[in-house]
Amino acid sequence: MLAKVEALNKELEGLGKPFFDGKNPGSTDAKKLKEVIGDHEHFYRWLKFMSVHSAEERAAFPPPAKRVVVNKSSIVLDIKPWDDETNMQEMEQEVRAITIEGLHWGASKLVPVAFGVKKLQIMLTIIDDLVGSDDIEEKITGLEDYVQSMDVVAWNKV
Repeated sequence: MLAKVEALNKELEGLGKPFFDGKNPGSTDAKKLKEVIGDHEHFYRWLKFMSVHSAEERAAFPPPAKRVVVNKSSIVLDIKPWDDETNMQEMEQEVRAITIEGLHWGASKLVPVAFGVKKLQIMLTIIDDLVGSDDIEEKITGLEDYVQSMDVVAWNKV
């Protein structure tokens, strides 16, 4: 494509007039344009926009904004109660009541363990810079009336 642009530039340089067909663009100009840019209409639109600015104006364009990367993790926890008499709905409510900036609770389900005991399996998403695994574990295991232990089943970076 660059070779076509350079060749067209040389042709225009030797014309002595603004367009191939005279003072106004004509069919020859349209044909030459099509030869250079083809069906690249987005490129043409960009080129048209950029060409109305002087070199000084283009040099003063601001640099692109840097994208802030927020590292997140998706976690699945198993939270085990003391026994089969623990009210699992209350336990889930207490767990979901835990609020830490950057912590968002997701779906949950009760999974049978043995002898009528069920564990709470719950998903959560955290912003890594704001929430640590120790923070979560401390808060959940702090629910001593309900929680015997907690295990991380899965931890995936998002």
